[in-house]
Amino acid sequence: MAQNFHQKGIIVTGAASGIGRATAVLLAQSGANLALWDVNEAALQAVAQETGGLAQVVDISQPAQVVAAMDTAVVHLGSLAGVVHSAGVLATGYFEQIPLAKHEQLIQVNLLGSTAVAHSALPYLAETHGSLIFLASTSALYGPPEYASYGATKAGVLALAQALRLETAEQGIHIGAVIPSFVDTPMNANHNPGVTLYERFGVSHTAVDVAQAIVSQGLVRRRFHIWPGVEPRLLYVLSWLARPWGDKLMRLFWR
Repeated sequence: MAQNFHQKGIIVTGAASGIGRATAVLLAQSGANLALWDVNEAALQAVAQETGGLAQVVDISQPAQVVAAMDTAVVHLGSLAGVVHSAGVLATGYFEQIPLAKHEQLIQVNLLGSTAVAHSALPYLAETHGSLIFLASTSALYGPPEYASYGATKAGVLALAQALRLETAEQGIHIGAVIPSFVDTPMNANHNPGVTLYERFGVSHTAVDVAQAIVSQGLVRRRFHIWPGVEPRLLYVLSWLARPWGDKLMRLFWR
């Protein structure tokens, strides 16, 4: 990997698998010092061994855990150059068939968890003019059926990132939002079979594709919108150009 992050302190959330793991491996190969967060302790320890990172078992839906883990990570790393926040959960299916508790979990983890991570990271990132990168989704651009709460939380994450981008600009903090479509990850493999849009379109990127975009477009070029491929960028353009026909197009793809 061409980019050099030698001795740069970076936190990666959701690091035990999928996009988080791929990002951690990529950053470790370029010399970064890592703090790795996840709730899956066994898988997290394996990634920590592979990357040399500090393994921290953190439930991001618990603000007190986030604050404590952030402080511990920064002491370990020395300073904080970046946070790649990829932790999240997914539930798919018809809205009313998903238990209310599951909808609440998505909001607690995906949206409120992102809020807690950002709130605890920003003071440290202001000291280094560092980067905070959120994992959004194409589901944030136009709420797709069978992803109601997931899309809603990712739309919230994208709005949070957009607001923080403006609020923190004078502090020299870079805020980014990666917007992938369907990614080949264990989470998608476990939750998406039988979901119409997933079955129709299949995966668009590997976790490594997304990780490479996070590093090159986000951490290096410090872009706000981070696109892991052509498809998400096209969907972004269409979501604006085709708003009057959005429902018709979505029904066409879904049914």
